[in-house]
Amino acid sequence: MILLVRTATVIVSLLLLGAQTVSDGSPFVYADLGFRYSPPRNLCDATASDERDVQQRAASLHTTKVLNVRLSLQSLTEDTSPDWERIGIETYPRNKLAGLSDHDAILKVARWVAHTGTEVGEPRQTEVGNFRFTVLAFELREGELVRHADVYTTILKEQVVSFSFSANSKGVLSRIETSMNSIEALTPR
Repeated sequence: MILLVRTATVIVSLLLLGAQTVSDGSPFVYADLGFRYSPPRNLCDATASDERDVQQRAASLHTTKVLNVRLSLQSLTEDTSPDWERIGIETYPRNKLAGLSDHDAILKVARWVAHTGTEVGEPRQTEVGNFRFTVLAFELREGELVRHADVYTTILKEQVVSFSFSANSKGVLSRIETSMNSIEALTPR
């Protein structure tokens, strides 16, 4: 009986993954925010389903404080695998945090993006191309598993924009974070 349930779960998972596209390294262009970003190859695009989940959760909680999921990519491996990885881009309107300084708004959104992760160390500043980010590091412990995450956040065109990178090993996290070097400002036309 357990084997039958597990087999059914695997079949359903494969069907769901088959319905989603896998990244080929092509850039995602966000003209409204003024940048393009090229993620690593071979990650499953879960953007539409993650955006639906966020909207449903917000509706059930009767809240309008909702992050906009712009990109959600994850590896095809089980989320307990040492090679598991996830990349996300989420935005939140800056004007909805009007009572906060830009620095405090960036920290608040980065912490929202990290959900239940525990902040590790102090926020740091970094420049990538023409962009200046505040980076917060997080860890999430689930038994023996330690998930590592870094959230790069900035303000672009009245939106607080967060790039999140998470992985089950620091080596994988470092590897996927190098994709930040692909971010480019779009030339206004």
